[in-house]
Amino acid sequence: MIKQLHISNLALIDRMDMNFSPALNVITGETGAGKSIMLNGLSLILGKRADTSLIRDKSRKLTVEGVFDISAYGLQEFFEAEDLDYEPETIIRRELLPSGKSRAFVNDTPVRLETLERLGARLVDIHSQNQNLLLQRKDFRLSILDAVAGNKELLDQYRQQYREWKQAEREYAELSERFTILQQNAEYRQFQLDELNGLDWDLDIEQAEEQLKSYENRERILETLTQIRQLFDDETAGIMPRLTEARGLLDRIADDHEPLTDLANRWDGIMAEMNDILLELNRTADDFRWMDDDEAQRLRHQLDEYFRLMTKHRVQTKDELLALKKNWEAETEDSGRLEERLQLLKKQITKLEAAVRQAAQTLHEKRSQAIPLIEKYVHGLLQDLGMEHSRIRIRLNTSGQPDETGIDRPEFLLSSDKGQTYGDIRKRASGGEISRLMLAFKTLVAQSAGWPTLVFDEIDTGVSGDVARKMATLFAQMSRNVQIVLITHLPQIAVAGDRHFKVFKTEQNGEILSRVKSLDRNERVHEIAEMLEGKPPSVTALEHARFLLNNSRKTSAS
Repeated sequence: MIKQLHISNLALIDRMDMNFSPALNVITGETGAGKSIMLNGLSLILGKRADTSLIRDKSRKLTVEGVFDISAYGLQEFFEAEDLDYEPETIIRRELLPSGKSRAFVNDTPVRLETLERLGARLVDIHSQNQNLLLQRKDFRLSILDAVAGNKELLDQYRQQYREWKQAEREYAELSERFTILQQNAEYRQFQLDELNGLDWDLDIEQAEEQLKSYENRERILETLTQIRQLFDDETAGIMPRLTEARGLLDRIADDHEPLTDLANRWDGIMAEMNDILLELNRTADDFRWMDDDEAQRLRHQLDEYFRLMTKHRVQTKDELLALKKNWEAETEDSGRLEERLQLLKKQITKLEAAVRQAAQTLHEKRSQAIPLIEKYVHGLLQDLGMEHSRIRIRLNTSGQPDETGIDRPEFLLSSDKGQTYGDIRKRASGGEISRLMLAFKTLVAQSAGWPTLVFDEIDTGVSGDVARKMATLFAQMSRNVQIVLITHLPQIAVAGDRHFKVFKTEQNGEILSRVKSLDRNERVHEIAEMLEGKPPSVTALEHARFLLNNSRKTSAS
């Protein structure tokens, strides 16, 4: 329920403050006084998009603020989901800066416009002439059936099941496409893997290349090593015998000159190092003598395979080739996992679809049961609203394929003559009849679903006399269950309000501004009299206005 509305710097409105009644609020005023501008302000805090053309004074920001009592609406979960501080008395504020930047706040917490729009839909329903087009929409027609049938909980469960079903189908389609691609490449991928698996992954390529290079030069290496050994070991001209002989000669004179002893020791070190080198050369020669031609061939083949596959797959190193192998192995494993997941999903989809179709059938049955109640209620209301010969008939067609609302495709038919011929309500009803039909449907939904606040913008267009009086009684009765804000030009309806606001134009410092005033008893009498007769009202009009106000109070009380 909206308690207060504050508007600043919006079009013709410099500042407007309104404190609403929890029951029936009527707003009157001459055409062009600014009643619709006030509704535009309310729409802004309900999430409507705005532009700078709405700003009256371009040097300051436009601000709209609404205070709402939401204690009875069960919105705690919504606030929690949106990470907002829940307050039973919630303040919604919208600001539009001259730069064009728009800001929205709920209890001083910044929110996205989408969040504001979702919250606003839970707080206020604004009915304007454009909303008559709602009858063309399947979801609105279904909302009428569901409200009367009490399908909220069942519909929430159905939509959850439907979302799970469609999500499972989307996942199945995505995985199935991926699985198909993997399967198409499976044979070639396995051939590639077989080639890579044939490699010796323990092989050290650099070491193998070095070994093969040595093998290929074995004869020359052995021949050279033999020559070196002969140089060392020849008894007459070998290096080692000569060094040994030279060492003996050094010993003869070492005692005669002390520094020669140090040189003799150094000589011994050189000979020991030479012996080590000789032993290492002998071992190397032995290794080459024992190298197997088959082993060399094996190394050559392995290296050829490595280099061939590196070239084929356009990689530079063994590690890159190994990464490619692991990737293909993972794809093969993925293919197996995908196949298992697809089988599980197929079973899940079958189960979910069965649950969705069962829930859709339950919805259909409950909607069907609500149809006679709706037809009877609307028929009675249309008689009160001056459409004595009008009746509606609801035909609940079904579709074989469920959607997010079920399997039902409701068709609203209207008969406006005694011959009881029915046709599509959108083609049969005039503009005035559509307005009254929408009023009847919204009255029914408000009573069934407990809408917080209903706002009607001149829904009484084309209505007068006794119909207007009956419409006023209807609004008064509705306001016992739901807050109503009603813009009207009919005195018969204006007198039914628990609070009466008048919107008017005034001139200030050469500017035309819109103002709003909450009328007291005497001011209401004068306003109703002007609506009856014009300005200035006669004594007779004033008396008639008092009579209407008094009679309206009695009617509302009954």
